[in-house]
Amino acid sequence: MDFFASSSIKKYVELFKLKHDLRYVKATYAFGWGRKKSFFKAQAYAEQHGLQVLCLEDGFIRSLGLGKEGYTPLSIVVDETGIYFDAHQTSDLEKRILLNESTQQNERAQQLIQRITQLGVTKYNQRFDVMDASKFSSHKQHVLVVDQTFGDQSIKYANATEATFRQMLQQALNNHPDAIIWVKTHPDVLAGKAKAHFSKEDLTHPNIKLLTENYNPIELLQKMNDVYVVSSQLGFEALLCNKKVHCFGVPWYAGWGLTDDQYAPIEIVSERRNVKRSLEHLFACAYFEYAKYVDPFANKRCDAEDLVGLLEPNIAMQKYIPSHISAYGFSRWKKGFISDFLNFPRTQINFYSFFKPNKDSVVVAWGKKAHQLKQKGYKKVITVEDGFIRSIGLGAKLIRPHSLVFDDVGIYYDATRPSRLENLLQNRKELTLAELERARALQQMLVDLNITKYNVGLKKALIKPNGYDKVILVVGQVEDDMSIQLGGIGIKTNLSLLQIVREQNPDSFIIYKPHPDVHAGLRVGKIAENIVLEYANNIELESSILQCFDICDELHTITSLSGFEALLRGIKVYCYGLPFYAGWGLTNDYYKSDRRTRKIKLECLIFVTLIEYAVYNIPVEKKSGIPLITPEFLIHYLQQKISTEHKNSKHSWKEFLSAVRSFKNR
Repeated sequence: MDFFASSSIKKYVELFKLKHDLRYVKATYAFGWGRKKSFFKAQAYAEQHGLQVLCLEDGFIRSLGLGKEGYTPLSIVVDETGIYFDAHQTSDLEKRILLNESTQQNERAQQLIQRITQLGVTKYNQRFDVMDASKFSSHKQHVLVVDQTFGDQSIKYANATEATFRQMLQQALNNHPDAIIWVKTHPDVLAGKAKAHFSKEDLTHPNIKLLTENYNPIELLQKMNDVYVVSSQLGFEALLCNKKVHCFGVPWYAGWGLTDDQYAPIEIVSERRNVKRSLEHLFACAYFEYAKYVDPFANKRCDAEDLVGLLEPNIAMQKYIPSHISAYGFSRWKKGFISDFLNFPRTQINFYSFFKPNKDSVVVAWGKKAHQLKQKGYKKVITVEDGFIRSIGLGAKLIRPHSLVFDDVGIYYDATRPSRLENLLQNRKELTLAELERARALQQMLVDLNITKYNVGLKKALIKPNGYDKVILVVGQVEDDMSIQLGGIGIKTNLSLLQIVREQNPDSFIIYKPHPDVHAGLRVGKIAENIVLEYANNIELESSILQCFDICDELHTITSLSGFEALLRGIKVYCYGLPFYAGWGLTNDYYKSDRRTRKIKLECLIFVTLIEYAVYNIPVEKKSGIPLITPEFLIHYLQQKISTEHKNSKHSWKEFLSAVRSFKNR
C-alpha cells in the first residue's frame, strides 16, 4: 500500500491521477513534498519498508491564486531521483536536460514561450497591479534584484544563505552604478503571508527602489535590462523574456550556458551539468516532460498548452474587472451566477438591491438597470448581459446562463452608441494565424455539434418547399427587449418586419419563426396566426432554428442573434436594424452605421465576439479556483448535457416551479 506523508499529498496524487501512469501503477511508493518534513517522513518510511520515495512539488505554472490563500495546484512535478531545486544531487529534470535536444519539442517550446510572454502567464496568475510605465524611463538602465520568502527551501538547496541576498544586492550596485536597482519581493510577502530577506537598512542606497506594487512578473521583466536572482523561478522567466540573468545560488536553470554564474557556487554541479543547452530545450524538459497538469473541469490530466488556454480568459478578465465591485439590482437567482463568474482571487463584490451604490464606485448591473444608472449620471457602469452561447433552455424560465458579457463602454445590442464589442471589431489588429485557425475551428465545432444560444426546439427535419425562387426565414423577437429598442431603427415590431420582407420578396416562400420566449407566452411580441399568414407561408413552432437553417436560403431579422448563427452556417443574412454583426460587410443592411467603417472577415467576427468579448462559466465546485472556461470547453459541456437530456427527457419539478415563478423573480 502506498504511503502518503500528509492528507493533502494523497489528494494531489488522486487529483493528478498519478497512479494511473504506467510508470507508477505497478509499484508501491512513499509520497512526500519538496524538502519539507513530509518528504523526510516519507523517505524514512520508504527506507524502513523497502519502498521507493517520490517527491512532489508545485509546478512552474501553478494556479490562479496563491497556494497560501488556499488555491489548489493545477500543476505539480514528480521526481523519483531528487527534486529540481536541490542542486546537491541530481534530479529527474536534470537528467532530462542532459539528454539530446529534440527539434520538434524545441519548436513546440518556442510557440508556448511566445504565448506565455504575450499573455503574462506566470506561476501565480492572480490579479496584478496595473503597470505604471512612467516609473521605468527608457533613458535609464533598470536592474531587478529578486528577493524570496524567508526560509524558502530552494535557497538552502541552491547552496545559498540569508547573507547571499545582501551580497547579490551589493554586486548589482557595483556592476550598475548608474542604473536604478529595483528590489522585488515575493507575492507571499506582499500578501502578508511571509517574511522577506531585506530590511529597511539594506535598502538605503539612493539607487535602490523597493517595488511594493504587485506587478505581473512577465510585464515587469520586460522593463528590465538585467535580473539578479538567488534561486527564484523568476530568473527562468527572465530568460524567457530574453534578459541577462545573474545567479547567486544554483537554481535548476543555471550551469547550462544561459546564465551568468560567476557569482554562484556553480562548482557543486559543474561535473553533472557539463554541456550547454538551449533555452527551448530547458523549457521543454521542465514544462512539457517534468511537470504534470490537470484540467479541473474535465477532471483529467492535460498538456501545458491546455492549462495556459484555461488561464487565458481568467487573466484577461482580471485585467478588465476591478478588485472591488458594486453589483446593483440583481435578483436572487442572478446573484449566484454573477458571483460564480467573478470568483477571482482578491475580488470583492458588494450587492445592492434597494439602495444605490456610490456614484464613484464601479457598478455592475444588468441591461436595463445599467441603462437607468447611466441616465442618472453614473459614469463607471459595466453592463452585464447574456452571452451568445447561453444555455440549454430559455432565460425567461430562469435557466442559468453559462455565458455572459461585461461591457464598460456600452452594450453590444445598443446601436445608438459604441460598445466594447464594436470598438474591438473596429480597431483590432488582423488575426494571427493561430487566432485565425482557432476561429475556424470554433465555427466548425458550433456547426458540427449543432450549438446555438438557447439550444431548444425539436430536431424535426423540415422539407424545403418547391416552386419558389427562394425560401426565407423571418425570425421574430421580443418586441420590448432592449436589443429592439436600442438596435432597431425604423422597424421595431415583428409584424412590420414580416410586412417589409413580403413586400420586397413577393414570390418567395416565407417561414416565420417566433422567439421562444414569445411563443411560450413569457414576453411581448406575439402576432395572431391569421395575421402572420397574410405575409408568411408557414409558421414554424416546433423545429429548432437549426432545422430552419437547413432549408432556408436567406435569413431576415431586425437584430436577432440568429443572424449571427446563420452567418456561421454560410446563410445570407438581411438586417433591418443594427445588430452587432451588421455594418462590417458580412450582411445585407437596411440601415448603416457611421461608426462601423471597417470591413472584416467572418473569422474576425467570430474570434472577437466569442473569444475576446464573451466569457464562460459552468457550475462546478469552487475548489478549482478557475471561474472562467473557454468557449470550446463550454460547447463540449453543452453537447454532453444535450445528449444526456435526450436519453432522459423528463422535466424536474424544479424546472416547472421556476417557470411558474418567472415573472415574479425577473
